[in-house]
Order: sequence, then C-alpha cells, then structure tokens
Amino acid sequence: MENYYGKLVLMNADGPEQEYELSKTSVTLGRAMTNDVILNDSKISRSHARLECSPRGCELVDLGSSNGTLLNGVRVQKAWLGSGDRIKLGSLELRYEVEQPTNMLEMTMIDSEADLQRTINQEILPVSLNETNIPRLVVFTAEKTWEVPLDQVDGLSIGRIDGNDVILEHVKVSRHHAQVNRKGNIYLLRDLGSTNGTWFHEQRVDEMILQGGDEFRIGEARLVFKSGFGEEALTMAEEVLEKMPSRRPVVFVPGLMGSQLWLGSERIWPNVKVLFKNPEIFAYSETSRVEARGIVDEVVVVPNLIKLDQYNRLGDYLVEDLGYERGKDFFEFAYDWRQDVRRSAAQLGQMIDSLALSQPVIIMAHSLGTLVSRYYIERLGGRNKAGRVILMGGPHNGVPKALVGLLVAPDVLPFGLMGERFRQVSTTFPTGYQILPTYACASDQHGKKINFLEDESWLPETYVPLLRSARQFRKELGLRSSIPAISIFGYGLKTILDISFFKPEVGKLRDFVYKQGPSGDSTIPEQSAVLPGTEIHPVQQYHGSLFVDNDVKMRLKLELTRHLSV
Repeated sequence: MENYYGKLVLMNADGPEQEYELSKTSVTLGRAMTNDVILNDSKISRSHARLECSPRGCELVDLGSSNGTLLNGVRVQKAWLGSGDRIKLGSLELRYEVEQPTNMLEMTMIDSEADLQRTINQEILPVSLNETNIPRLVVFTAEKTWEVPLDQVDGLSIGRIDGNDVILEHVKVSRHHAQVNRKGNIYLLRDLGSTNGTWFHEQRVDEMILQGGDEFRIGEARLVFKSGFGEEALTMAEEVLEKMPSRRPVVFVPGLMGSQLWLGSERIWPNVKVLFKNPEIFAYSETSRVEARGIVDEVVVVPNLIKLDQYNRLGDYLVEDLGYERGKDFFEFAYDWRQDVRRSAAQLGQMIDSLALSQPVIIMAHSLGTLVSRYYIERLGGRNKAGRVILMGGPHNGVPKALVGLLVAPDVLPFGLMGERFRQVSTTFPTGYQILPTYACASDQHGKKINFLEDESWLPETYVPLLRSARQFRKELGLRSSIPAISIFGYGLKTILDISFFKPEVGKLRDFVYKQGPSGDSTIPEQSAVLPGTEIHPVQQYHGSLFVDNDVKMRLKLELTRHLSV
C-alpha cells in the first residue's frame, strides 16, 4: 500500500470487527451509502465526520452532525488522533490504530464453541480506503498492476527505457511511446509516433481526451484512466433521475456463501455456530431440502475461510443513490452456493424469464456468481436476455485458496478437531471443485507441478465424479464472453498464488506451505480475475469488500448510465 495513515477498527461486541485501512487523505464517515465508512445507526448523520490524513497523522473533524462526535468520551469539533484513541458516533465506536498491516496468512485452531465465539469476535473484515479524489492511471501487465497519481504532474511519459515515468518492458513498446498531458482539468493521451501504436477500443489513436474509465493499450499493457471524484459524484441528483429515460434493469448475483440457506424455518446460513456444532447439516445432495432465501445482509466471517461485507449494501447504494427500485428494475438472485454452477445458472435463467422484462438486463455478479452468470449467458440462452455483464472478483481461472477446504491434511483444516468433519462436508459441494485452479499452481517435494483439476490421485474415489464433472463444466464455460463485459478486480494485496506439499509413497498429502504475493484481492489472483476479451477496472481492495468500494461504485455508476442521456 503506497500511502498508509493507520486504520480504523469498527468495534462490535457481538460479532467480527471491521477494519478500514487508511490510504487516502480524506475519509468520510456517516450513514449515507456514499461515505467511505458507512455506519448504520439512526443517531449518526448522513455526513457525520471526516478524517483528514497526511504523513503527520490523522485529524478528526465533525461535519456539523446532529449528535456530535466524541473522542475518548469528550465531544470535539476537530482533534488530532493518537494510536488507541476511541471515536464514538451515535452508539457505534471506532478505534484508531497506526501500526502497519501485515496480511500474514494465519490458521486459527478452534476446538470448542468458546474458542469459536472468541475467534469470531477477534476476527476482522478488512476494507481498504483508497484515494479517489485525484486523477490516476492504473497499469495492468502480466507481471504486476500498479497505480500512478496524476495530480502533481503536467506530463507523464510512457515507454520502454529508463527515464520514462511509466516503463513498459516489452518489444512492442517504443523507447518513447506515449504521453499523458494535463491541460487544466483535461487529460490528453498522445502517441509519440510509436512503431506499434497506442490503441483504444481496438482502434489506433494519435491523440484523445481521456474520460473516467477509459482503457487504452500499449504493447501488452492495459492502462485505465480514473478521473478524481468526491463522494457527491456517487449520487444521481433527483432532477437528473426525473429526466432520465427508462434504463436497463439490473440483476445482482452474489458469490460463495452470499445467499441465505434455510432448512424449514431455521436459517442455517449465515450461522457460524450451526456450521461449527453440526457441519453435517451442510452436506450437499440434489435431494436436499435446504432452500436459498434472500442474499446475506450481514457481515460474514468464517475463521480461516471467508470474509464478506454485507451484500445488501450494494443494493442499498443502487436504490438510495442511483434511483433504482427493488422489485421494479433491481433484482437480487439468491441460490444454493453449494450446488453445481450449472444448476444455479438454470435457476437464474428461470428467474429472469419470470420477470417478463421489456429490455435486456445488466447482470452484476461477484465471485462465484460470475461463473453462474457466465454459464447462463454462454450456455443457456442468456446472451439474448442480458445486454452487459459486470464481473467483480471472478475466479475465471480458479482460485488456489479453494484447495484449503478439499485437501486431506491436518495443517490446512480450519477448525482444529472439527476440521475433518468440515472437510468431509465441503467435499460434497460441486462448486468446491468447479473453482479449483485450471492451471498447475502446486508442487510436491521434488518440484513437480500438479494441476489438481486434472490430477485425480489426490482425491478419494468417491469424489472423483465431482472432479470430472468440474472439468467438463470448465470446458463448457470457456474463457470468453459473448456479450459486452467488464472485469472489476482487486490487486496489490497478499494472495495465495502457489502451494507446495509433501507427497508420501502411501497416505495423504501433508506439510502444506502457502506461497503468497501482492498480486490479487487476498483471495483471487488478479490474472484469474480478468476474463480475456473484457474491459478491466483494477482497484486495490479486498475480495469480500470489492462491491462496497467507492472506486467500484463510481465505475458501476458509469456502467449503469453509459447508454443513457437526459
């Protein structure tokens, strides 16, 4: 993280804390969905307070809130923060800390219900608060992704050799290839007579004015221009909404563990205590009486496995700030995330058909939901019903972390003594195999690379049919989108990229070592999250918080209004 000003920890006595990493100079707090830190409390004003951060530290500023801002129990209008200070807004309390984040991979051993409750209370959902009010250029290459601020420069040079501001080492990049020049508030892209050209929407360009979200290509690198914006830009003004013509309806498809599961009158998910006490209730079969009813509307943390922000926050943003209406032009699709993706895709198609809409939908999906959406589009006729698909954090080439729940080894089991029971349950999920890496991302003690999707020797014979079915699913799905699509993905955060292990002559694999690198969203490697042939929008954000990131919200606003005029 280039700039780090500490972190805010939203304290929660009854559940996991939320951690907001401060890497931007202005951080807003309040009840409105456009704030950086959204606080759902009736005693908190829509725009309640702001943190103004610099290398000197962070200063807390009250924004004329109705009920005031308390720092260590004292009402303040403006005050500098020290590590450990407590900020109270309404009935909610936040703690300010300044130590650097470690992002270390840790496995918590849980052997009792008391251990579980203590661990849940200590777990943190991380959210990265990044700078959005200055123009930036994000560079995406096969090796890495990085961001270049544009507010302090009048000209940014791009080329192959040292001396350029952005160096792209590729044979198709000229020594001095292109420039981005600022003229007032306008940023101009200019090719410098390069041999292989600068490309925008598959057309070679000599000069063009850059707009927010524009993507251009130099050699094999893809560069995305992000215009700076304030939080007010995230909201559509009422007078604009009144003049706006009819727009395409939106269907949102959540990811793994993102839909509520019910068994009769009991909600078994999200319910971590049920998962711990009776994991067998989650074992999947096609005759299961478990039903999906609604998307998850609370923070979900399963120690060692998954951390998700509230999915309903995305819908609330579309409703409160972009003028959508649930049940009219915004719909949320709940599904059993354990079952075969193909079955979920068929159910998605049935839901969209039942809406009897007069125009194509925009499908917005996160994580596993991107595979559900893509299968519906590519294999079940969805290309005739959907006009665009927005893919957030999709495991298009699989995810190495998926191996954690399937591998037969004590040191990867998430719940200590309960781990084997949980592993047995997770091996019944067809989706667990369908998100396995499609490439060799693991190696044994001899350095031999293993593709767990292709190799069957690691799996008990009982589950081999599920693995074979997953291979067939991947062949059917392919790696292209037949309708316009964009891949929104996280970068720059420590993510499991490779796994090494010891493979004995007889017995289970053991001694697993996870190799991490700053090349993903902490769950999905960035190269897996980019579907070939799609537009891209990189953002430095955690997987479970992609859909609440303000940078992402601005891109969603652009996507949902790009074809409209008033």
